[in-house]
Amino acid sequence: QEVSSRKAPSLSRAKGTREQVRSRAHVSEMDLPKVHQPALAPFVKDELLTRAELEKVKGSLIRNKALSLASDKAVASSRSVSVRECMFLAHSLDEEGGGDGSAQAAAIVGDVAKYFLKSAARFDDVIAGTADARDPMSRPHMRFNGQRLEETDELCNHKQNDALGYFMWMRCKLCVEGKMPMIGDHLRLLGLMLDYLVKIEYWRDEDAGHWEEGESVTSSSIGPVVAAAKEFQKLLKKYPGMIVPCQDGALDIIEQKGVEALAAILPSECSQAGKERGVDAALLFLVYPLGIVEGDMARAIVKNVQEELSGHIGVRRYNGDSKWCRNFKTTFGPEAGTRAWSDEDILERNRHVVPGEEAQWCIFDPVLSAIYGKWYVASRDFDDLQRQQHHLFRSVAHVTGPNSPAGQWKCVECYSLSGGHWVASDNGPSMWTQANVHVALHHMDCSLQLSHKEIAAEFNKFDMAGVGTIHVEDLVAVLTKLNGDLPAEEVALLLSDFAQEGGHVSFDKLIDGLFCGSMTRPLKAAFNLQGFRPVQQMCLDEVCEVERLVTEALSALTGDFEGEYFPLPSSMSYLARSGGMSQQEAKVLEKNGVLFGSSGEASGRGVFANAAQDVAVCVNASSHVELVVRPPLGDNALGEERIRAMEGLVQEMLRLNGYELVAVEGQGN
Repeated sequence: QEVSSRKAPSLSRAKGTREQVRSRAHVSEMDLPKVHQPALAPFVKDELLTRAELEKVKGSLIRNKALSLASDKAVASSRSVSVRECMFLAHSLDEEGGGDGSAQAAAIVGDVAKYFLKSAARFDDVIAGTADARDPMSRPHMRFNGQRLEETDELCNHKQNDALGYFMWMRCKLCVEGKMPMIGDHLRLLGLMLDYLVKIEYWRDEDAGHWEEGESVTSSSIGPVVAAAKEFQKLLKKYPGMIVPCQDGALDIIEQKGVEALAAILPSECSQAGKERGVDAALLFLVYPLGIVEGDMARAIVKNVQEELSGHIGVRRYNGDSKWCRNFKTTFGPEAGTRAWSDEDILERNRHVVPGEEAQWCIFDPVLSAIYGKWYVASRDFDDLQRQQHHLFRSVAHVTGPNSPAGQWKCVECYSLSGGHWVASDNGPSMWTQANVHVALHHMDCSLQLSHKEIAAEFNKFDMAGVGTIHVEDLVAVLTKLNGDLPAEEVALLLSDFAQEGGHVSFDKLIDGLFCGSMTRPLKAAFNLQGFRPVQQMCLDEVCEVERLVTEALSALTGDFEGEYFPLPSSMSYLARSGGMSQQEAKVLEKNGVLFGSSGEASGRGVFANAAQDVAVCVNASSHVELVVRPPLGDNALGEERIRAMEGLVQEMLRLNGYELVAVEGQGN
């Protein structure tokens, strides 16, 4: 009862007895946002998501290409890309974990390093005093051609110390975590950047910052460089023999001066006379992903942004922001969303701003969600989890719908007023927004896993052996006593689904069913060919004959199921691939969970896979034929349809030769 009274009142689902019993995340005190994409509307509600529901959200975004730019290929496909956005994308891919994400992050950082190495002379010129550091175009360029990894002639204020800080931070971070070894060229580049930052005295250098406009000394520009210096110190501690090719003490100066500057300015963005700015949403990045502001100061920054900049759709960059102000394109022309703006142009643009009509941006709610997720993991405070989900819901609500001028299923830059209506910016999907949404989904899943484990652990105190020690009737009595609105008969019917023989409730099944849901999983079905002995009893000739019959049938498949057969390494039975699959092919199949080992003869065994590697057939593994289908994320139903279709096609092809597939009991799912 103590556990229930602590956990239950804060958890609720809105419809049905199942939802009432799940009473853990009622968020009605926070207004639900207007969802622009109707297909996502069912998931935005005043109740805690299950992991299965979150998976469906992510699956929908992926299938509809709403997150299409959230990969390492986004940089190489862009003619104009910012260093800052590249680093946010790299961080997002790395944060989700796993070899692929970190490898993609390393690839992005490596490409940006190649670009900087090509233009390293700009750092040298500023350090030597042969270039005027006051001229933004003489600074190292922070926007570049991603296809060619070269500078562009695009007019831009390249005085962006934050972007340089993000690159250095991410490069050092990947090395510290063992995901991207440091090489000589990169170490020399980092040393050059350190000397450059000391030369310009970045801690009091007026730069254009995250929004690439105006020039002032800001916390959000100093912070990324401080984060880079701290990460660099970790790197040197991990590799004490590493020598950085820069002037003595440069790294310590950069860290010390930056920390002192932040202490003098925070929680404000800028304290310069005549340029003061108390709140700027870019300050959130010091909390996450950089993590250099913590505790009360971090809470203060988040509170200030929410109270002063949060709108009904998104978050203003700062009050008085004229980018995408009311009737932006009507006032400034059809290219206003993508053109370069000089300082004079921005001053003119600022005259058109009306307080409260500034654009509401989509890059911040995902970051706020991730911040609250981090706090929830650290504190286990359920209020943090509620707010994490609230900002994730706002992020999901930003995805465009069918009537948007930007097209539907887009993660856009912002929403702005046009003709009296709030509409999505139509200058294309935003890589920065996509990267942030990607990482917010990851942190939400982490929090739901943790919440699920906490509840399971509390319930398991009543059922240590996992055999069910409380009867359905007793549990109904407890739940209805705690919540008088629960209908006893319906609760009993619901709980009976999780009861074992004798009417005792299995808490493991109960928690999984109510709080986790049905997660996407590979679907499998196993068969033997009628007339052949089981694999374990066959001689080599029989194994090879089964392989011949099955691969002949598989070779006739077309469309999504068309693919290639890969004999096991060293197999000599399949003449088209004598010697078997290559090591690289084996790694790919193993990563996708369809490569099986053979303790004996490799011949007569192998794996058929379609081009997308989401359908496979294991030949002569534990059965003659094992079908494996990986459904799209969040769509087990489609996976079941595909495995049935695959079974029917293979069966049809084999019947043409007079053979029949017979299901193997106890294998598959």
